[in-house]
Amino acid sequence: MNKMSYTRATAKNRRKIQEAFAELLAERGSLSNISVTELAERAEITRGTFYNYYDNLYQVGAELQNEVEERLFSEYDNLSTLEGLEKYIDEVFVFFESQEGIYRELLSSDASTDFLHQLEKSMSQRMKAVLQKNGVTDKDAEMELLFTINGAIAVVRKHYRGEIDLTLAEIRDYLKAKIGWMFRKYLA
Repeated sequence: MNKMSYTRATAKNRRKIQEAFAELLAERGSLSNISVTELAERAEITRGTFYNYYDNLYQVGAELQNEVEERLFSEYDNLSTLEGLEKYIDEVFVFFESQEGIYRELLSSDASTDFLHQLEKSMSQRMKAVLQKNGVTDKDAEMELLFTINGAIAVVRKHYRGEIDLTLAEIRDYLKAKIGWMFRKYLA
């Protein structure tokens, strides 16, 4: 996937490709409706430049997914305190805010289902691990956690689609409050 070493130009071209990919995905609704030629034109690069970085369009999507995975989940393997959970939630939302344009396009498309499913799964697994690490095996706690995480991701998607009038900060603050309430309820 990484055919060239990272330089400033490489980072700039990759970002242009990712932004064009997200825009086209939002417009066309499916990866099968996008061609490399269209993506290269939108990114204002040549097809050859595209192929310097990627073998196909699926790698662009995979790289965006991997970027989220690395950024959001690599540093937070040991979440065992409420403060750690709150910091983790803050990082998730800071990341989305810092990449607003790309993720607005990506998450507003119908093709975002796999991306969101993976995000829900990763967040749920990490939060569930906190419960288990603290000896909580209650099915109600697990269900409440799943509804909270999946609901939060659905609300974030609605935010990016312009279907609700909530900011990312408001969504983040509510999620932190709900997770805090659950943490105190089940781990107190």
